Amino acid sequence: MRQHPRKSKARLQPQAIGCGVDVVELSVFRRALRRGGRAFLRRIFTAQEEAYARRRKRTMLLHLAGRFAAKEAVIKAMSQIDPKRLLAMNQIEVRNDGHGRPHIILHDRPRRRVTVHVSLSHVKSVAVASAIAIG
Repeated sequence: MRQHPRKSKARLQPQAIGCGVDVVELSVFRRALRRGGRAFLRRIFTAQEEAYARRRKRTMLLHLAGRFAAKEAVIKAMSQIDPKRLLAMNQIEVRNDGHGRPHIILHDRPRRRVTVHVSLSHVKSVAVASAIAIG
């Protein structure tokens, strides 16, 4: 008598489905910010992101550059999932949890559920971010 393998009730585990990384040179970002002014800030950042950076007067530029890099990394990760799904920079929001860890909120009505994990870092002249989209 042949035995049938048991049907597993294990749930599907989330898988990485897109990744992205971006590096921002602070001198280049500073020039873009000067050229674009308020219009640049509104096009790129949410009000909450601006407020977060402004509370850090000494390192404001680094925090904005880090968030800019994160948004670019998220766009790259999401484009691997659906190249037709174009995200505007201000549809991607970087927030920090209670422990200061950054996380991503997408404001674009996604067609399918995707979580994006992000890591940010910066030194005096460079900000870098990586993003992994999980579905």
